[in-house]
Amino acid sequence: MTRELLEVYSEAAYAKDVDRFMTMYSEDVRVFDLWNTWEFVGAAAWRESIAGWFGSLGDERVVVEFDDVVVSGGADFGSISAVVSYSGESASGERVRHMQNRLTWVLVRRADGWRVIHEHTSAPVEDSSGKVILTRG
Repeated sequence: MTRELLEVYSEAAYAKDVDRFMTMYSEDVRVFDLWNTWEFVGAAAWRESIAGWFGSLGDERVVVEFDDVVVSGGADFGSISAVVSYSGESASGERVRHMQNRLTWVLVRRADGWRVIHEHTSAPVEDSSGKVILTRG
């Protein structure tokens, strides 16, 4: 369950392959993302957001790495939580920016494999400034 989904996420994000990226998600997925919108309901809405993200990268690629991965669950239902690092990579291979956030997936096993039915990303907010902290200390 874990390795395949994490690999698909990382490889599809790097390749900016929306179709492959979306293979991880159930048609009825509900996503609480960190950016811009309160929620995305359904794969079509999430696909549109992912296409926008990949399209905004221009010539850059995004390198995704997972740390502190925790897997829970049983035969047909589970969860994965992790700290995710996103690094922008220029066309020449130079890392140009970096950020981290927290990720939780709720998963179900369907006839065609494990699918994300809920995704939640977050980052802590600094009390005094109200700014989102996008790098783990």
